[in-house]
Amino acid sequence: MPSLNRESPLPYYHQLKAILREQIMDVRDSRDPVLLPTEKELQERYRVSRSVVRQAIQELVQEGVVVREQGRGTFALPHKVRHNPQPEKARSLGLSGYLKEHGIASSTHLIRREVTAASAEAAAALWLAEGQQVLRFERARLAGTETIGLQAVSLPLDLVESLATSLADTDLLYGASSLDYLRDRLGLELGTSHRTIEAVALSAGSAEFLGAEAGQPALRVKRTVHDVHGRPVEYFDAVYRGDKFEYSLEFDHA
Repeated sequence: MPSLNRESPLPYYHQLKAILREQIMDVRDSRDPVLLPTEKELQERYRVSRSVVRQAIQELVQEGVVVREQGRGTFALPHKVRHNPQPEKARSLGLSGYLKEHGIASSTHLIRREVTAASAEAAAALWLAEGQQVLRFERARLAGTETIGLQAVSLPLDLVESLATSLADTDLLYGASSLDYLRDRLGLELGTSHRTIEAVALSAGSAEFLGAEAGQPALRVKRTVHDVHGRPVEYFDAVYRGDKFEYSLEFDHA
């Protein structure tokens, strides 16, 4: 049975989440939800606190891997189809490139910025300890004059504080690409990024901001960017109106 590495700098909840995810992958071919061990069983099995178990499970709930049912327990959900042929040959113009190609003005607007404790998802993506601080900012994504998306971005605070000069609001906006500010303003050499895209329903708050209806179909795009040394430097979580946005990739099969 896998166990937690007590010497690892990774938080216990992050390690437990990884163990549970691996175990869930073994049963997700089932057509029906599969009941998972109780919180108490997980506490005893891995010798961790209740809060550690709850945070690990809550992240899996947020990622759509498991679901909690009152009075019944936590269930692993059937596998969600993910199509990723020849990822090493995937090419994307990105949203900015697409809009430019079609003659549509592209811009971003900074809604807010703050130094705050990282969310559970951001902390896991950025390899931060629970409660560690980040610079978090929110941007509105515009196509022409129409707001089509909301973006929440988290950066490790030590990365921001290491800069010779402080970041201005304008530094957090797009260049030709959403990654430009990481290279041009933070001076990072970027290595890889990992993105997940899923269909969601707009929350009431997001719908109001986007001028849409609550529950309307939307796309949620999550991205973690790593530098050339493998360190995660940005966690990006965005939601886009489903009737205004589609994600398109071109694959070279030559």
